[in-house]
Parts: sequence; C-alpha cells; structure tokens
Amino acid sequence: MIQQEKINQINATASQRCATALSKLLNTKVEVIFSQPLITDIKKISLAVDSQKIGTGIYLPISGDVSGSALLLFSKETAAHLCDVMIKKEPQSTRELSSFDKEMLKEAGNILLGNYLAVLSNSLRVEFIEGMPKLSFGMFGAILQEIVTNIAKSAEEAMMVRLEFILPSLRIRGYLLLLFSPGRIEPLLNAL
Repeated sequence: MIQQEKINQINATASQRCATALSKLLNTKVEVIFSQPLITDIKKISLAVDSQKIGTGIYLPISGDVSGSALLLFSKETAAHLCDVMIKKEPQSTRELSSFDKEMLKEAGNILLGNYLAVLSNSLRVEFIEGMPKLSFGMFGAILQEIVTNIAKSAEEAMMVRLEFILPSLRIRGYLLLLFSPGRIEPLLNAL
C-alpha cells in the first residue's frame, strides 16, 4: 500500500510540474495526467502500445543510478496536432513535420520527460543524468526496437505510464516509457 501511495504522489507531483511548464510554453492552461505505472518486461510493452501504429518517439538516454532511456510515444496525428498547438497554427493544418516542428516536439518531450524524471529522482533519491532529446518516426514497435538497439542496448525491463494532456481545444494521449538496462531497475524498485 505504501508503494502505491508513493507512486500516486510521484504521478500527482509530476503532473503538476509538467502542466505548469507546458502552460508557460504554450501560454494556455494545460492539464497533464499520468496513469498508474506498469513495470514489465520490455517485450510486453510493444503489445501494450499497439506496435503496428505509426508514431513519433521523443527519447533521451539516461545514466546515473538507473541507466537506460526515457521515451515519449505519440501517434503521428497526435504529434502533428501538438505541433499545431505549440506554434499556434490552425488545428489539424500540419500534415508533414518541418524541421521547426521537430525541434518543438523535442522541446515538449524534454519538458515532459525532464520533469517526470526530476520528480522521480527527488522522490526516490535516485540519480538520473539525462542526455539530449532525439526524435524517431515509424511504427511504435520499430521505434522501441531502435531505442533498445541504439540507446538502452540491453534493456530488459520497462516502466510504462500512459499520459494525457488536456488543452482548451485538444486532448492529447501518448505513452511515457522508461527502458532500463539489465539489473539497473533495482535502485528504483528498492526506493519505492
């Protein structure tokens, strides 16, 4: 029960921090909701996220007490809608992402991932050192495989959190994933 309460508090604090940061960036009220995290074998994640869906991944390598990668996954349409909101375009006007759109997505990912990791780090007293955000496009399963191959190299375990942020005219859903190198999730679990 204590573990559940701690996770709920982490999600509530991360939601507030991410909402505040995105509200400032977008100059509008944003509500961010993180679901109950699921810690599982990385092979099971692709089943949970519909691995055949085309999407956008924003990821950053993590080192420190827990090593691996942090990843945000959005559908291709959701990523385009988010770009429209971020650069104040007419809704649903983005069809292909420009280089500027991609930079804005990386910034949004950096804000969401950075704030979630900071709350997790402070709450559990586990150190995370974040790398630079990168983008990946394709089927969710292929994005996960790319991250595992290039960043988390030998990842076996993952923590998946469904996320949703609500703007005045748009509701955006996606996934936040933390992919862990073998044996490196123990400091996180022990801290819970």
